[in-house]
Amino acid sequence: MKRILPVYVNKLSPCYSKDHMGNTGCPAGNDIPRFLRLIALRRFEEAFYVLKETNPFSAGCGRFCDHPCETACNRTKFDQPVDIKALERFIADWGYANNLQPKDIKNDKDKSIAVVGSGPAGLTAAYFLSKEGYNVTVYEKHSKAGGLLSQGIPEYRYPDEILEKELEYIYKTGVKVRLNYEINKNRFIDLAEEFDAVIVATGAQSPGVLNIEGEDDPAVENGIKFLTDINLNNSENVNVGKDEKIGIIGGGYTAFDVARCAARLGADPHIIYRRTVNEMTAHPGEVKDSEEEGVTFHFLRQPVRIKRNGDKLKLVCSVMKLGPVDESGRAKPVQMKDAYEEFELDRIVMAVGDKPDLFFVGERFVNEYPNLNCPDLPDELKDKIFIAGDSSMGNSELVGMVVRAVGSAQITVEKVRKFLGEKIEPSENREIAFYNTINTKYFQETTRLVEKRIELEQRKNTFEEITKTIDEDTAVVFAERCFFCGICIQCDWCYYYSEGSLLKLGKEWSPTIDESFYKYVLDKISEASFKSVEACPRSALSITDEDSKLMEVCDYQFVNFDEIKGK
Repeated sequence: MKRILPVYVNKLSPCYSKDHMGNTGCPAGNDIPRFLRLIALRRFEEAFYVLKETNPFSAGCGRFCDHPCETACNRTKFDQPVDIKALERFIADWGYANNLQPKDIKNDKDKSIAVVGSGPAGLTAAYFLSKEGYNVTVYEKHSKAGGLLSQGIPEYRYPDEILEKELEYIYKTGVKVRLNYEINKNRFIDLAEEFDAVIVATGAQSPGVLNIEGEDDPAVENGIKFLTDINLNNSENVNVGKDEKIGIIGGGYTAFDVARCAARLGADPHIIYRRTVNEMTAHPGEVKDSEEEGVTFHFLRQPVRIKRNGDKLKLVCSVMKLGPVDESGRAKPVQMKDAYEEFELDRIVMAVGDKPDLFFVGERFVNEYPNLNCPDLPDELKDKIFIAGDSSMGNSELVGMVVRAVGSAQITVEKVRKFLGEKIEPSENREIAFYNTINTKYFQETTRLVEKRIELEQRKNTFEEITKTIDEDTAVVFAERCFFCGICIQCDWCYYYSEGSLLKLGKEWSPTIDESFYKYVLDKISEASFKSVEACPRSALSITDEDSKLMEVCDYQFVNFDEIKGK
């Protein structure tokens, strides 16, 4: 008969793997419980490097991420989610302020890789490949690197000085960037011939359209171009007039950023959206913040045509109601019969989701993410083309979500490394420590952090960053709210319940996966030993049999009584 044994085996937490509904946690795979535990222990430098294992844009994502990790957080079902985004921002800013440099960079590869596009996906791919020792060159058509980060995200969300620190950190891994270098068909073939692999990461730069009458009017603009003009060419060059009435069509972050920038420039912005606030891809809190700054919302309105009316534009919208859930998982807007509303506007900005434009790869191509099938290339070059980020997503609701571009690039990087001959072991398929595995009796209800923000009047009239980074003491307090689902943090509850069948090893806590801080005494394993498994607050202990595959990583967790006596 097989012997049953208690073992310490780390589980995944929902916040960075998957929640109970099957939704992803952090698309970048940030190891959230471990970096939060290090913050709680005031080991900030180590926490910084844990984050940089998965995300080169941790300071950015700590500011503008839509934080699906917090939606998946187990604590959401207990009181309120942990402030993961604010804590990511804190530790990234702390690392840059303390001049932490990239480490563990290899230089043992003789292969070279070209990356087309220096947005979040392109630079993420370059960062991880460079750290692995490859020679990486990024090609960017603009005069500044960053793509969406430098062109599409306003200063009030992501100050330029923070982006510069993130770029500098990436460059220090060895990444080379060629600016003002636009890739056309001939240059793309040259890259495919010169480099061992090419990654296409040009984002979604082709303006989204509604295909309605009148949208080709010169006063109808694209949202990303509007933001690019502000970010790269200075807001004075956008020519926004005082009290100019601007209609912004869309419900994502681009729509909100256009509206909030327009308000700061003295305009009268109106967001027109065919669904309700509950279906918006932007975070619901954006509505409240935007309304405070002077943005007006018109929900359940679907544009059907645009007419020129002298020096004004007339936008005709169908009045909608919500119907059944569609393939996006949201209620589908349905037109109400003979119900219309008209808006008289000075200009209209479309923020309805841009799409990729991959003209330079040839007339024919098939997106087989993370591969890009380019039949127009010579046969010997076809297999070396890959794709990442928004370029690979098409016209999707997820386009423009930086953390998803980072996660996409990680998948592409792994495929490229395998293509170039590396042997990469597959990730272990671990259990997830869902809420029903957490012993909440050990925890007390507490509230979320209230971040400090600049005053409303200052927000209305400046592009100064709205939210302030928290201080060290605050970070420690709010990191301690984490349940640390699935990992051992040496809380000793297992030890108290074990009735002498556990030894404490007296080690300093380490973020190493499956690190053992206790050992079971095999000769003393009893019913109390299994009670110690039940006593674990965070589901870091499991029960298995001695022939299980788990024993391959857990056999060092046991000791015989005779061994103890001998010592």
